Amino acid sequence: MEKTKRKKSDLAAVIIMIVLAVILIPVLAVNLTLIIKGSIDPDNPPSVFGVAPLAVTSGSMEGDEPDSFGEGSLIFVRLLSDEEKQALEEGDIVTFRASGSYVTHRIVSRNFDGETLTSVVTRGDANDATDGAIPLENIVGICTASAAGLGGFTMFLQTPGGILVFVGVPVLLFIIYDVTRIMLHNRRIKAESASKTAEESAASLAEKDEEIRRLRSLLENKEPEQPETDDSAPDDSGSASPGSHDDDDT
Repeated sequence: MEKTKRKKSDLAAVIIMIVLAVILIPVLAVNLTLIIKGSIDPDNPPSVFGVAPLAVTSGSMEGDEPDSFGEGSLIFVRLLSDEEKQALEEGDIVTFRASGSYVTHRIVSRNFDGETLTSVVTRGDANDATDGAIPLENIVGICTASAAGLGGFTMFLQTPGGILVFVGVPVLLFIIYDVTRIMLHNRRIKAESASKTAEESAASLAEKDEEIRRLRSLLENKEPEQPETDDSAPDDSGSASPGSHDDDDT
């Protein structure tokens, strides 16, 4: 029963460690990728597989549209090539460079030079004024999805403190758990070994006691030997042997 409980406990621990690894390893990989790419190419938002996660720091896109989003949201921006920028439409939400930062607003109109799209006019859903004409070369991508409330969390994950909390702490807890598990396992092995030795000693003593009792029983049941009678002793009665007599000569 105890071995079954230990096996179940070990299996549960392994499952928990696997789940944590499946969650934390990708998070660590994505964070490191974003940090490294952001350091190498500061002119473009760091991306993973062509998609850049960005945290929303203002409420300029709050509105009633299905794809509107508020402050603190996490948006996913697909980076666009020059050819893909030509296919932008009114109503698309684009991210562009402006004064050393990135702005994500909706396209309200487009400007062409012949059939070539040269710039777009954007405006936040919560704003009354437009941002003016945004040259196509300033546009970096198009917003494809958003998740409310995850912006600040994502930004924190990219900081050293975030990496320490969400990666370092679980790793430390795993190390503590593993060391504790090994210590308890060794303690159980020692206890089982001591118990086995005690049982073997008790069994040996029991065998010896049984042998002593058997020998005592044999000694108690053995009868004492009777002394033998000696029939060869001489007869001192004075009688003569048959057929013998004394002769008197007168």
